[in-house]
Amino acid sequence: MQFLLTHKALTLTRFKKVLVLNLALTAGILTVGCSSNMVATNEQSFISERTKLIQKYSATDNVFSTLQNQVEPNDPQSREYWRWRIDQYLYGAYPEYQTIYDKYTQGKSFHQIYNLPHENLGPKKALPASLPKLPKGYFTDNLQGNPHTGWHDVIGDKVFITYQGHLTDPYIASYDLKTHKWDGPHKAAESTLSKGDRKIDSHGRPIIEQDSKGHFHIIYGGHGGEREDGLNPLSIDTPHAGGRMLHIMSEKPNDISKFVYVNDITPFASYTASEKMANGDIYLFTRVGTHKSPWVYYKMPSGAQTFEKPVIITVPTPQKQNPINVDTFYITPKKVSDTEIAISSLWHECNFLEIHDKSDYGRINSYYMKLDTTTDTFYNAQNENLDLPITLAKANQQMLAFDSTQREETPFSTTPIILENNTPAVAYQARTKDYREWRMTVFKDGKWEHSKPMPGTANRTLVDSENNVISNIGKLEILTKDSNRYTAAVIYKDRQGEAAFAIAKSDDAQRWRIDQTYLNLAKSRIEMETVKASNGQGVAVLLNVKKGSAQRLYLWRDGQFRPR
Repeated sequence: MQFLLTHKALTLTRFKKVLVLNLALTAGILTVGCSSNMVATNEQSFISERTKLIQKYSATDNVFSTLQNQVEPNDPQSREYWRWRIDQYLYGAYPEYQTIYDKYTQGKSFHQIYNLPHENLGPKKALPASLPKLPKGYFTDNLQGNPHTGWHDVIGDKVFITYQGHLTDPYIASYDLKTHKWDGPHKAAESTLSKGDRKIDSHGRPIIEQDSKGHFHIIYGGHGGEREDGLNPLSIDTPHAGGRMLHIMSEKPNDISKFVYVNDITPFASYTASEKMANGDIYLFTRVGTHKSPWVYYKMPSGAQTFEKPVIITVPTPQKQNPINVDTFYITPKKVSDTEIAISSLWHECNFLEIHDKSDYGRINSYYMKLDTTTDTFYNAQNENLDLPITLAKANQQMLAFDSTQREETPFSTTPIILENNTPAVAYQARTKDYREWRMTVFKDGKWEHSKPMPGTANRTLVDSENNVISNIGKLEILTKDSNRYTAAVIYKDRQGEAAFAIAKSDDAQRWRIDQTYLNLAKSRIEMETVKASNGQGVAVLLNVKKGSAQRLYLWRDGQFRPR
């Protein structure tokens, strides 16, 4: 008997009858072979309660029918898979189901609840027998995946660096800017993200903050959680990438040698970003699940050592006319003053089928808002109060900084930027078939102006020591300014196409000349992040240098690389 539903062809009344029968069948998998009358009774009670809830909410929510329509006829595995997806949608969207589900599944493993095969998150790419040689001066072992330049914090005379190391475990090191001595790197904890046959997943990159009592906090490892963690109460999306988000704290203040686990954040989270405010409050921003999940912030008030309950910033919304698709966001926070955090975002159109269009990855538009941390209130560029949570409709109405829907360029990622006059601005990485470059949109005279050049780039020139123009500039960031003499760190491609890192000088921050090149490497990639003290002056530079399967982190300080 075929139970595949065709939503458009069914009237609502007829659909309800068929859906109830389908749900009873799909939810009744576990009753087969049960010898205990009590187990069978509990099973039947659970099925009945679940079916009634879905029937109740299907009257106004067509996501249930849409998900049920995906079941392949005569395919038990498809039926089980979509039963799991429907359970998660019901669990996250309608919390009254949570008590019913948790009671029934208590003590059961994932595979006792769902007759599904084990996850296949591999294979792990094997390293070659010999790695390409990288220049000396690095401070890490060879790294896999994409750890970027790690996450850092300058505290006193030390730079604390945390990064995703071997098998995506979190590592931490500190470098003394005066004595030039290293402490570490130390392996701080274990990650579940890429163990066993799982491929290397770079989503678990750690961040570090120091609380007001001197203890270090590292949050790391998350890309949606593990199946064995159960259903996610904050999301409508199931885990499909693995990796628990975890929080650890240094056992002793001002010491990075040993950490202990703190159980105060959801294991389902993905992505990490944090800001410490002038009063000592720490804000952690994360997405509390896989793609179709809310973005939230966790707050650790000054004097505390655990995070408070999360505050939901954005929520995903299934599209009314095509509910297989879900509108959600990617957000990027950045501290812009002692009391404010600006947040840029883009619209991410994803779907329950987990199909991703790699031409633009469903990334659309750019948005802006800010958080006043003195009151924990959100505002838009016009200083209008924003009520949480933010939906796509609300974002389009009150926060839209750049509408890309009718343009070729796609904003692949965004970040807030700080202009000299504190004007709201968002940088976005514009992508088309032919180019990829950073541009910005600026709020000026009550409206947003987009496709502007990034600050300091409109008339910027860079030449090498022989006055040859360098056109392929990856990144140029000012380190210091001394009597109208500017010093900047720069990565670029030279005339031979080699990746290079150098220090450049300028009298006006427009016409730059390479002062000294510290690294040239063919067939390689360099990422760069400047390390700045609290006064905004650059004190060091972090580099990620990758050539083939060889990848290391470097710290440049006072004219040379500083190996451990």
